Amino acid sequence: MNRLVGGIFNFADRLNMASLDQRHKRGEVISSNIANSETPGFRAIGYDFEEQLQALSRIDRRAPLKVRDDRHLRNQFTRASGEIEPDVYVQPTESVSEDGNTVDVDSEMARMAKNQILFRSAVEMLNRKIGMIRYAINGGR
Repeated sequence: MNRLVGGIFNFADRLNMASLDQRHKRGEVISSNIANSETPGFRAIGYDFEEQLQALSRIDRRAPLKVRDDRHLRNQFTRASGEIEPDVYVQPTESVSEDGNTVDVDSEMARMAKNQILFRSAVEMLNRKIGMIRYAINGGR
Protein backbone atom coordinates (compact mmCIF):
# COMPACT_ATOMS: atom_id res chain seq x y z
CA MET A 1 0.00 0.00 0.00
CA ASN A 2 1.13 3.50 -0.71
CA ARG A 3 2.57 5.71 1.99
CA LEU A 4 0.19 8.64 2.28
CA VAL A 5 0.15 11.98 4.05
CA GLY A 6 0.69 11.06 7.70
CA GLY A 7 -2.38 10.79 9.87
CA ILE A 8 -5.00 11.84 7.33
CA PHE A 9 -5.71 8.36 6.05
CA ASN A 10 -5.96 5.63 8.69
CA PHE A 11 -5.26 1.93 8.28
CA ALA A 12 -8.85 1.18 7.23
CA ASP A 13 -8.61 3.85 4.51
CA ARG A 14 -5.39 2.32 3.24
CA LEU A 15 -7.02 -1.12 3.18
CA ASN A 16 -9.89 0.37 1.20
CA MET A 17 -7.41 1.88 -1.27
CA ALA A 18 -5.66 -1.49 -1.58
CA SER A 19 -9.02 -3.13 -2.32
CA LEU A 20 -9.63 -0.53 -5.04
CA ASP A 21 -6.30 -1.41 -6.61
CA GLN A 22 -7.09 -5.12 -6.51
CA ARG A 23 -10.64 -4.67 -7.81
CA HIS A 24 -9.27 -2.67 -10.74
CA LYS A 25 -6.84 -5.49 -11.56
CA ARG A 26 -9.63 -8.06 -11.19
CA GLY A 27 -11.73 -6.04 -13.64
CA GLU A 28 -8.89 -6.20 -16.15
CA VAL A 29 -8.66 -9.99 -15.77
CA ILE A 30 -12.42 -10.40 -16.21
CA SER A 31 -12.38 -8.12 -19.25
CA SER A 32 -9.58 -10.19 -20.73
CA ASN A 33 -11.58 -13.38 -20.16
CA ILE A 34 -14.61 -11.88 -21.91
CA ALA A 35 -12.50 -10.53 -24.78
CA ASN A 36 -11.02 -13.99 -25.31
CA SER A 37 -14.32 -15.88 -25.11
CA GLU A 38 -14.04 -16.77 -28.81
CA THR A 39 -10.31 -17.60 -28.76
CA PRO A 40 -9.75 -21.32 -29.33
CA GLY A 41 -8.00 -23.00 -26.40
CA PHE A 42 -8.19 -19.95 -24.11
CA ARG A 43 -8.41 -20.85 -20.42
CA ALA A 44 -10.38 -18.47 -18.18
CA ILE A 45 -8.25 -16.80 -15.50
CA GLY A 46 -9.31 -16.15 -11.90
CA TYR A 47 -8.06 -13.35 -9.64
CA ASP A 48 -8.71 -13.57 -5.89
CA PHE A 49 -7.46 -11.23 -3.19
CA GLU A 50 -10.13 -11.08 -0.47
CA GLU A 51 -8.45 -13.63 1.79
CA GLN A 52 -5.15 -11.76 1.43
CA LEU A 53 -6.83 -8.45 2.27
CA GLN A 54 -8.40 -9.99 5.37
CA ALA A 55 -5.00 -11.37 6.43
CA LEU A 56 -3.52 -7.90 6.00
CA SER A 57 -6.25 -6.40 8.18
CA ARG A 58 -5.34 -8.81 11.00
CA ILE A 59 -1.68 -7.77 11.07
CA ASP A 60 -0.73 -6.11 14.34
CA ARG A 61 0.02 -2.52 13.34
CA ARG A 62 1.37 -1.56 16.76
CA ALA A 63 4.58 -3.55 16.30
CA PRO A 64 5.93 -2.74 12.82
CA LEU A 65 7.80 -5.52 11.07
CA LYS A 66 11.49 -4.81 10.63
CA VAL A 67 12.92 -6.27 7.44
CA ARG A 68 15.86 -5.61 5.17
CA ASP A 69 13.86 -5.86 1.95
CA ASP A 70 10.24 -4.87 1.17
CA ARG A 71 9.84 -8.13 -0.79
CA HIS A 72 10.05 -10.17 2.42
CA LEU A 73 6.69 -11.55 3.53
CA ARG A 74 4.69 -10.54 6.61
CA ASN A 75 2.50 -13.58 6.18
CA GLN A 76 1.84 -15.97 3.32
CA PHE A 77 -0.17 -13.31 1.45
CA THR A 78 1.47 -9.97 2.16
CA ARG A 79 4.86 -8.41 1.49
CA ALA A 80 6.56 -6.37 4.21
CA SER A 81 5.71 -3.25 2.19
CA GLY A 82 2.01 -4.09 2.66
CA GLU A 83 1.56 -5.11 -0.98
CA ILE A 84 -0.95 -7.90 -1.44
CA GLU A 85 -0.01 -11.04 -3.36
CA PRO A 86 -3.25 -12.07 -5.13
CA ASP A 87 -4.04 -15.58 -6.35
CA VAL A 88 -4.00 -15.62 -10.14
CA TYR A 89 -5.02 -19.01 -11.50
CA VAL A 90 -6.70 -20.88 -14.33
CA GLN A 91 -10.35 -21.21 -13.33
CA PRO A 92 -11.56 -24.75 -12.87
CA THR A 93 -14.52 -25.43 -15.12
CA GLU A 94 -16.95 -28.19 -15.89
CA SER A 95 -17.75 -27.02 -19.38
CA VAL A 96 -15.21 -26.76 -22.15
CA SER A 97 -16.33 -25.77 -25.63
CA GLU A 98 -15.43 -27.78 -28.70
CA ASP A 99 -12.49 -25.47 -29.40
CA GLY A 100 -11.10 -25.88 -25.84
CA ASN A 101 -12.19 -22.44 -24.59
CA THR A 102 -13.30 -22.40 -20.92
CA VAL A 103 -14.79 -18.89 -20.69
CA ASP A 104 -18.42 -18.79 -19.55
CA VAL A 105 -19.47 -15.31 -20.66
CA ASP A 106 -22.55 -15.23 -18.39
CA SER A 107 -20.48 -16.06 -15.30
CA GLU A 108 -17.83 -13.53 -16.27
CA MET A 109 -20.47 -10.81 -16.76
CA ALA A 110 -21.90 -11.60 -13.30
CA ARG A 111 -18.39 -11.39 -11.79
CA MET A 112 -17.84 -8.09 -13.60
CA ALA A 113 -21.09 -6.62 -12.24
CA LYS A 114 -20.28 -7.70 -8.66
CA ASN A 115 -16.75 -6.33 -8.94
CA GLN A 116 -18.04 -2.98 -10.27
CA ILE A 117 -20.56 -2.64 -7.43
CA LEU A 118 -17.88 -3.32 -4.81
CA PHE A 119 -15.45 -0.97 -6.58
CA ARG A 120 -18.01 1.85 -6.62
CA SER A 121 -18.85 1.36 -2.94
CA ALA A 122 -15.14 1.58 -2.03
CA VAL A 123 -14.80 4.77 -4.11
CA GLU A 124 -17.84 6.23 -2.34
CA MET A 125 -16.34 5.49 1.08
CA LEU A 126 -13.12 7.29 0.11
CA ASN A 127 -15.07 10.19 -1.38
CA ARG A 128 -16.90 10.63 1.91
CA LYS A 129 -13.62 10.61 3.83
CA ILE A 130 -12.16 13.25 1.50
CA GLY A 131 -15.38 15.27 1.86
CA MET A 132 -14.97 15.24 5.65
CA ILE A 133 -11.35 16.37 5.33
CA ARG A 134 -12.39 19.15 2.95
CA TYR A 135 -15.12 20.20 5.40
CA ALA A 136 -12.58 20.35 8.24
CA ILE A 137 -10.10 22.33 6.16
CA ASN A 138 -12.79 24.87 5.27
CA GLY A 139 -13.64 25.36 8.93
CA GLY A 140 -16.99 23.60 8.76
CA ARG A 141 -18.26 25.50 5.74
